[in-house]
Amino acid sequence: MEKNTNWSTRMVVEGGIMLALAFILDKIVLFKLPMGGSVTLARKLPLVIFAIRWGVKAGMVEGVLFGILNMLIGGYVIHPAQAILDYILSASMIGLAGIKFGDERKLTSYIPSIIIAFLASGVFNVISGQIFFYSMTKAKEAGFDNFIFYNIALNYSVLLADMAILLIVYVISYKSLGKLYEDQRIAKI
Repeated sequence: MEKNTNWSTRMVVEGGIMLALAFILDKIVLFKLPMGGSVTLARKLPLVIFAIRWGVKAGMVEGVLFGILNMLIGGYVIHPAQAILDYILSASMIGLAGIKFGDERKLTSYIPSIIIAFLASGVFNVISGQIFFYSMTKAKEAGFDNFIFYNIALNYSVLLADMAILLIVYVISYKSLGKLYEDQRIAKI
């Protein structure tokens, strides 16, 4: 259950720090995929940690801020609706990583929600691709006879690679950074 989001000074400062870390990690490209897109060094991990600590609502706000920052600094926008889909709505879905599965806080409590967050994020990228970036020429060059399959493969290949790296870093860091993953939300709704 989502807990009350109290916008304390501590939460705002942590949000700023996590946003800065996510933005820096976003610029560390590990490799580029053949169909396009860059895989980074767990770019969304600071956002995931923030969502775990402060909850879904705060995590979604943090995701929106990350999306706006990415859009303003190096984003590719061809239409306001595309900007909303690719940067605002897609990035906001990382807040879903704050959903805890089970009653205890343990390593596996947030893995399903991290997966859900990434899958939900990709839905908005696929919708944007269908509306604003439709190109059968690119799809055929990549070996696809249907644009939707190309679009899904393109968007989810990047997201799934990013998610795999993030989950590896999350699992490795969980024990040593246990306090960082502690829930900071105070009151239940």
